[in-house]
Amino acid sequence: MADEQREAAVIDAPEKASGGVPSGEGCSLLTPMKPQPSPASGPVESERFHHLSELLQEVVFQLDARGRLTLLGAAWERLTGTPVSAWLGRSLLEAIHPEDRDCALTVLSAAPGAPSPRREVRVDVGGGQGLRWVALSARALATVPGEVMGTLLDVTPRRSAEEAVTTRERYLEAMVRVQRRMMGHALPGDLYGAVVEPLGHVSAASRVYVFEMHTGEDGVLLGSQRAEWVAPGVPPNLEDPNMHGLPFHGALRPHQAEQLLRGEPVQGVPRDFTELLAPMLEAQGVRSVLLLPLHVHDQLFGVIGFDNCRDPSPWGPIEVNLLSGAAGALSLALEQRTANALRVRTETTLRRTEAGVHLLIEAFPDPVLVHVGDGVLLSVNPALVQYLGFRDASELVGRHMLDLVRPEDRGAAQLHLGQALEGKSAARVVEMPLVRSDGEVVIADLVTLAVVLDGSPARITVARDFTERKRTQAQLMLTDRMASMGLLAAGIAHELNNPLAYVLSNLDFLHSAVGSGRPRMLSPEDIVELRQVLDDAREGAERMRQIVRQLRVFSRVEDGKEEPVDVHQVLESVSQMAASVVRARARLVKDYGEVPLVRGNEGKLFQVFLNLLINAAHAIEEGASETNEIRLTTREEVGGRVLVVVSDTGQGIPPEHLRRIFDPFFTTKSSGLGTGLGLSICDTIVTALGGHISVESSVGSGTTFRVALNASPPKAPANRPGI
Repeated sequence: MADEQREAAVIDAPEKASGGVPSGEGCSLLTPMKPQPSPASGPVESERFHHLSELLQEVVFQLDARGRLTLLGAAWERLTGTPVSAWLGRSLLEAIHPEDRDCALTVLSAAPGAPSPRREVRVDVGGGQGLRWVALSARALATVPGEVMGTLLDVTPRRSAEEAVTTRERYLEAMVRVQRRMMGHALPGDLYGAVVEPLGHVSAASRVYVFEMHTGEDGVLLGSQRAEWVAPGVPPNLEDPNMHGLPFHGALRPHQAEQLLRGEPVQGVPRDFTELLAPMLEAQGVRSVLLLPLHVHDQLFGVIGFDNCRDPSPWGPIEVNLLSGAAGALSLALEQRTANALRVRTETTLRRTEAGVHLLIEAFPDPVLVHVGDGVLLSVNPALVQYLGFRDASELVGRHMLDLVRPEDRGAAQLHLGQALEGKSAARVVEMPLVRSDGEVVIADLVTLAVVLDGSPARITVARDFTERKRTQAQLMLTDRMASMGLLAAGIAHELNNPLAYVLSNLDFLHSAVGSGRPRMLSPEDIVELRQVLDDAREGAERMRQIVRQLRVFSRVEDGKEEPVDVHQVLESVSQMAASVVRARARLVKDYGEVPLVRGNEGKLFQVFLNLLINAAHAIEEGASETNEIRLTTREEVGGRVLVVVSDTGQGIPPEHLRRIFDPFFTTKSSGLGTGLGLSICDTIVTALGGHISVESSVGSGTTFRVALNASPPKAPANRPGI
């Protein structure tokens, strides 16, 4: 009786877990469900979509066969500042920047079931707010020809942060080039040409030029163009007679002239200037202008100008500050040349030039260190003093740079300094821990440049705080984790439902046997049977406890604590979590060797191997599980490292994709099956643990991922027999 009830409960469990819905007829939370006979189904689904879209950071949308918006998530208003109602019925492409529409069409035009690429495009948010970058993903609906579902994820902060970092490093290298040319033993013959060319490239200007001031016969201050650099395709102006003898006060408005005379920059669009200069700028195709003064002996000697012929975008504060530093270096060189050619190498001029470099370093927004010899600190800027929590720069000057890093990191820091001294370009090291005055450790990226100061070799190191990137990485890891959980949700529910079903069935049997009717004496056979029922219930409860534990481990990946980890235990948990995905596609074979504990974090390693196992399963089509295989192998390498191998007999990876698979957001999966973050996050986690991940693949023959991890200092063996 009891066995029959338990057996029936297990058989019925899958149907109860799925709510009686036949396989293949379910629907995604983000896809409107097919209309049902009930007249209330439309409003219910609309309300569900409305509530869900308010919870999501992404903008969820649906297009009809003509590309018009039929559904639009509430996040659209947060992204664009315009109400959803104003866009329903309009084409989504109207909001995409014209230069990105072909790229967007590639995403939106993918055939049903075909891999849909993820692309980053610009959206015109209107209202004078400019453009925002979004990651566009879409997938065609197979059930309704022509209709498309998709999402827009705002990636503007990341793009802005990356562009700001790139801009700072690009400008700093250009400043060093200019400084080297200005601080040589002899100034270059073409002083202006030595400056305008590197500044033109770094500023992305269309035209860079130098005007010198001189006084006309009537005493009017005039400006004449003396040098010019132009980008490819931009017509030069050096021979234009209008650019010679241009009245200074006639070309500029009074407040602009006063700013230049005081040593302040001036920028604007053509209409911001006078009726004399504005038509000239428009005729030359200029959209925006930046003018920086050149002062020699405290007098306005000239102006260095930057034209933008592409768009009216202004130069940002960081760019203006750095270009002003270059203008200051040119001013000092001009002063040196005009004052007395015999004093080119004098100590006074060198000190002035060096002072200009120090002013540039002092104003730099990122922490900067100047060090000489093998790493003795010559000077530091206020940003570094604040970053490391000191009261004054004097507490750092004279100390060795290696004093700022932990003892265990000094070898890597010394290697970085050596590379900067030997190399001709900037040396860079990522994630170098620095020790603050209070003992707290902060993580920074270091870029070091070799320069010459006061005739002697020196090095400038810029430290960029890694905190924001860490936060971004944590957000990406969370995104990937949630995507994995979404893919496994149905399987996890099924895995819980089966043991739950027979636990409840056995409890019902126990209740009927001992908890209802009149008490009766139990025979020895009854006691044996009841004990077996209890054992089965405990086994089911233990299975559910293991599943819950796996979910808790997976949710703790943000905990960065490193400790000895049993990789076999992690692989067993991953295998159970992904069982429903793997079972329909391949046999899972485990070939475990005798390996020690590894140094790592259980939750992060869980995420790494879950990603690799899911990827292996998705590389194999469903329906041929007996002929396909996914193999998990562990062994100890020479040198004490632990190697974990995840191999499959799937379709393999084409050579052109193999070199990009660890890039963020690169994926060959269909939309909805991947974020493009999984392998990038695997690489980040393994590298941060001091390990290494590699891949080999052959189209049609399968793929093999190898993860090498450092063994933990021996405490207790973590050996398991092979399975």
